[in-house]
Amino acid sequence: MIFIGPRNLLVSRQKSRFLASLGITASRVRCEELKGDPISLAVRRPVRYSPPRRQILAGDRQNVKYCEPMTAIQQNVPLKPYTTFKIGGPARFFATASTPEEFRSALDFARRERLPVFVLGGGSNILVSDRGFDGLVIHPAQKGMEHEACGEDAVLVRIQAGEIWDEAVRKVVEREWWGIENLSHIPGQVGAALVQNIGAYGQQIGDVLDSAEVMEIETGAVRTLFPKDCRLAYRASIFDTTAPSRFIILSLHLRLNSLGKPNLAYRDVRDYFAERGDAEPTIADVRRAIIEIRDRKFPFPREERGGNAGSFFKNLPVRKDEFETLRVALARNFPTSVMQRLEEIRQRSTSEHIKLPAAFLIDICGLKGYRVGGAEVNPQQPLVLLNRGGATASDVLALARHIRRTVHARTGMILELEPQLVGIEEKGALDFHSEKS
Repeated sequence: MIFIGPRNLLVSRQKSRFLASLGITASRVRCEELKGDPISLAVRRPVRYSPPRRQILAGDRQNVKYCEPMTAIQQNVPLKPYTTFKIGGPARFFATASTPEEFRSALDFARRERLPVFVLGGGSNILVSDRGFDGLVIHPAQKGMEHEACGEDAVLVRIQAGEIWDEAVRKVVEREWWGIENLSHIPGQVGAALVQNIGAYGQQIGDVLDSAEVMEIETGAVRTLFPKDCRLAYRASIFDTTAPSRFIILSLHLRLNSLGKPNLAYRDVRDYFAERGDAEPTIADVRRAIIEIRDRKFPFPREERGGNAGSFFKNLPVRKDEFETLRVALARNFPTSVMQRLEEIRQRSTSEHIKLPAAFLIDICGLKGYRVGGAEVNPQQPLVLLNRGGATASDVLALARHIRRTVHARTGMILELEPQLVGIEEKGALDFHSEKS
């Protein structure tokens, strides 16, 4: 069923003259064609004109429906097509919203029905339960980009949260604005990029964030949050830690640079240009390099076979004393070649904490290509779990538990998940301590 909002009418073509009997002129009507007959007429009456509901129903009881909310609400919508993992059951209710009014209307519906709300963007960093989500899923669909010069070389770019992230990066690179080119080829929407504080190859969204426009889920009020308000950390923010159900992200303001230079801090990127003898790559060259490098490691999710949520485990920032404890543990269980790789990781670190790649731990434990049902550890990049066709959320969780249990048993390290679990209780789903090895 299609729910038409406050003061909206669902009227058949033959009975559309009934609008005139209510004193509604064409200038006060916005028409939206639906398939066949009838059509939806969103009526914007003058404030002083508010006929009682019984008057509308009495006028044409068979052809007019008056109901809430304004945003179209669908029932039992499969979420699988909306995720890059291509996994997940249905949403009990589902709404697409493009304006603050449509978001508020959907939230009003959720409040009246006492439903939990989940905002589903590009679905690139989530795993949805096989049972789906027993509440209202809101899918942001607002589009658009604007920019303004801020000083001699700074550019402030406002991007709507419903834009596809990689499309936004492409447009920015075409204008030669530096700052997010190394974040190319990451699936998902712009709003989700801030939720996770995405990062890759020496850049992260927090480095260029000026502010974010958000809506409070409880009140519908629109606010501006600055970087300190977002509490950005490694692959985390207020939106997925301390306040995961408080805000809907509407748009981001990113501060970019028109006179930037290539960020070649990561060895993969340096090696790419060294092999080609390119000492001064352009911003377009950098984007092209990142896409090629990511395609080798992270299969871009386009179909069910090969579907994934990107990096499934977070890298581990460890203190130097913790690293020494790990080194002693690995020396007991692994050959010299593994110890040499561990030393290379230590030497690459330039900060107080050493970033220990989760892929390294999974690899040395011999888990590349390990499979449970339709879910598999990517043989090329073990940080990624793949849907090999027909995988369920239960398959993925069983595989994740096996990986965490094995890595912990052999290295003493506990891997933390990167994707958000939807409709799944994380503690119970990922507890491997009670399972047999």
